[in-house]
Amino acid sequence: MADDERLRQAIRVGNIGIFDHDHETDEIYWSLELRRIYGWDDDEPATLGKIISHVHPADFGSVVAAVGKAHDPSGDGTFDIEHRINDRGNRLRWVQTRSHTEFRSDSNGARPVRTIGAVQDVTERRVAEERLRVLDTVLSSSTRAIAIADAAGKFTFANASLCRLWGYADGEVLLGRSLFEFWKVPDPEKALSDILRDRIQTVELTASRVDGTTFDLGITAEAVCDAKGALTQVLVSFRDDTYRKSLETQLLQAQKMESVGRLAGGVAHDFNNLLTVIGGGLEMAMAELPDGDLGREYLIGAAEAAQSAASLTRQLLAFSRKEIIAPKVLDLNQVIFRVEKMILRLIGEDIHLETLPGANLPPILFDPGQMEQIILNLAVNARDAMPGGGRLTIETSRIYLDDEYTQRHVDVRAGSYVLLSVSDNGSGLTADAHAHLFEPFFTTKGPGRGTGLGLAMVYGAVQQNNGRIEVTSELNQGTTFKIYLRATTETSPAPPDPEPVVNPLARRATVMVVEDDPGVRAFAADVITRAGHDVQSFPNAEAALAAVSSLRAVPELLVTDVVMPGVSGTQLAARISAILPGIRVLYVSGYTHDVMVNHGVKNDDIEFLAKPYSGEQLVRRIREVLDRADSGEVRVETFRTQP
Repeated sequence: MADDERLRQAIRVGNIGIFDHDHETDEIYWSLELRRIYGWDDDEPATLGKIISHVHPADFGSVVAAVGKAHDPSGDGTFDIEHRINDRGNRLRWVQTRSHTEFRSDSNGARPVRTIGAVQDVTERRVAEERLRVLDTVLSSSTRAIAIADAAGKFTFANASLCRLWGYADGEVLLGRSLFEFWKVPDPEKALSDILRDRIQTVELTASRVDGTTFDLGITAEAVCDAKGALTQVLVSFRDDTYRKSLETQLLQAQKMESVGRLAGGVAHDFNNLLTVIGGGLEMAMAELPDGDLGREYLIGAAEAAQSAASLTRQLLAFSRKEIIAPKVLDLNQVIFRVEKMILRLIGEDIHLETLPGANLPPILFDPGQMEQIILNLAVNARDAMPGGGRLTIETSRIYLDDEYTQRHVDVRAGSYVLLSVSDNGSGLTADAHAHLFEPFFTTKGPGRGTGLGLAMVYGAVQQNNGRIEVTSELNQGTTFKIYLRATTETSPAPPDPEPVVNPLARRATVMVVEDDPGVRAFAADVITRAGHDVQSFPNAEAALAAVSSLRAVPELLVTDVVMPGVSGTQLAARISAILPGIRVLYVSGYTHDVMVNHGVKNDDIEFLAKPYSGEQLVRRIREVLDRADSGEVRVETFRTQP
């Protein structure tokens, strides 16, 4: 093959066009390859002005200046510039133009006589370079920690976010290091094979930064292969999963506590029915026996045990956030002052109590009884952790929880809070005890020394009153409970007028009792009858509604359980009131969640009696309702619950 033919083929393969400009005749030769680059016809005449007209406007000035410099006899005649053109189809192309101009000198000086050059289409290279530039910019500025490793797992690229994640100031430190320095695997070669096989691998582990701090790390490694399927690169993204893991842990804990709470609330509700019958039967039996009778003494002991059982159910209800509460505006320091003497009696002389009341505390909205019980339960828990004596510190302070805190703890809103801190220097908690601390019946105490409901009650009460509780503890160093209580802008109401004295000899009335539990129904009917009232008792709402029209005496008061199969107590009250306008209603239930949410008791203008109740309590509430009916008074009961 002749050298000329070889040259033509090389020019064609290289997508190179040739031009030759004779300045004296102004003739310009353009090769076929160059015409194809510009989109010209094969026989189309070429002129310098026409060529210049294809230059992209953004590059026009620099190209004209380079042409002028190349044709200037004072220069060396070199023209070498990469620029954009718009071809005949108005398609953008990048070209590299190189030429050399020859000069001739005579008496009039030097002048250009011939320019020979070549133009190469470099569009594909420039597009590829631009893509790489954009990709590099995106990867470098991405908030995701990204690295690229070669087929051996060595880093060839690491962006700034990756450096920040690990605590490095300069990304160059990471280049050349192995991916598996950060992804701890026993066999790196197998790990690379797994990435190639699966095309993508995701792992989670605990990692350490340069400064030694640990965090939850997630790694996603993706294989990049060539046309033959061989591994060429590994694209790796790292993520700090600490926050996500924290949220997942909080969610799982909340779900677990909610499930246990539902079970606890359901058990307590059913148990309250039993306790009503047990306590009522004991009460009525004791009334039949004279003072000093040995059998009466036994019954008194049984009644006290029933009261203890009722206390346990109240703690279960507090944990499950279904206890009846009456929030009031409180000064937390005053509450601590009120219970301080009781705390001293509970903890004994070998434990030193220190109270540190914060200054200028805002008021909180909380049930007073629950708040006192929380403080006492935490004090007892601290006492039991310090059998050999120690120090108990109760401290209050004002605190503001910002958005950063609430992002880490999704169950809290930003705002002003009062912090109650209860600390001891006792035995501390193990990791297992810490994980189960607030679960009902979980206790670290020995047999017979605790029910495991004290801290469950604390947890439930804090949750019910829209607070948050945190625990920090170290073995043999002590434990600190921190309770965040949302501040309120409400003010304490004026002291209420004295309660009217209830007439113990209230008039006789007809009372309708609707209760699905037969034991409770029989007890209530017996107590009300003994009090001198006429009783109409029914096992369910349907039976009561069916009998209304045929009753000889019109009932003035409906005493109804709220939770019943079929028609609920609230639905029954609405239907009875439509038939008998003016009838008063006394609702009875084992817990408020049913009353306030599931079964429609949403107004504060209600009369309510919680189970378990004694015969005396039932009769007194009936008398109160009837007396208020006679006087035209409307009693407003304020209840609140956390569904």
